[in-house]
Parts: sequence; C-alpha cells; structure tokens
Amino acid sequence: MQINSSLVLLLSIFPMGLHITMSSTCNRVRLRVETKEGLESVSTNNASSDIRTISAHILDTTIGQAVSNVNITIYRLTGDNVWQKLNEVATNEDGRVNQLVNGAQYKGGIYKLHFNVEPYFTKREVKTFYPFIEIVVRCEQSQHYHIPLLLNPFGYTTYRGT
Repeated sequence: MQINSSLVLLLSIFPMGLHITMSSTCNRVRLRVETKEGLESVSTNNASSDIRTISAHILDTTIGQAVSNVNITIYRLTGDNVWQKLNEVATNEDGRVNQLVNGAQYKGGIYKLHFNVEPYFTKREVKTFYPFIEIVVRCEQSQHYHIPLLLNPFGYTTYRGT
C-alpha cells in the first residue's frame, strides 16, 4: 500500500498522542504517531494480533526522560487467587511497551504489572527506595489500558492513560 505525500503531511500536523486507524477489506494500516512506530501493516487473518490490550510507559521525572531497558512482567489473577505470569518484556528506548498481553491471552480481570526498576537506578548510581513497583489494575476485555509510571528514586505515580 502506498501513501501519498499529502496524507503524510496531513498526519504530521496532528498533535502527538493521536491514534489514527484506517480500514479496508483487504488490510488495515495503523499509524501510531506518539510511539514513532510509523506504518504497521496488520493482517486481517489474525484479528487477535490487532487488538490493543495493555501498554505501559516509564518516565524518570528527576531527569525528564523516558526509561529504557526496564523489565515489566505482567500477571493475571486467576479464579484461584493465584497470579499467572503472562509475559515479561523490556521497555524500548522511548520507555514504552506497546503490547504487554497479546490479544489471544487478553480477557477481563485483574492484572498486576511488576516494574523491576532497581537495575535502572543501580546503573545510574542512584539510591532508590523502590527495588520494584507493582501496579494492580482491573481491566475489561473490550477496553485498551495504557499505564504510565512517573518515576523518581523516592516516589512514583501512575494513572490510566490513553
């Protein structure tokens, strides 16, 4: 699929954070401006790979920068009150993980994100009060959840992003 320069110019003037989805019967192209992912072709044969589920982002508020290479492990609480590990992935250079749970695994329930932040602070030679941070959230299957972590050595905050 080719995109003409007018469309690229039009998309480039939108503010950061805007999600644009274009659909057709043959394929779908998803443009994710804020993650700088560019154009990503998504096959209609595998619908579960195109479902946006839970994403995360880490920002170090002491230096005003994204935090890369931090492992995030995601768990789902089972009916037996046991945390089932679903995935572990490191943040990219933009401090993001765009898909923590694939569409086939994703269902409504209680999820726990375990951010292993101690190695990040150790590498920077900064003492921290938090060796790891765990955030527990309730998710519905039909929703996308973005969970930013605003981090510093002695405090953090989080919220439901977009």
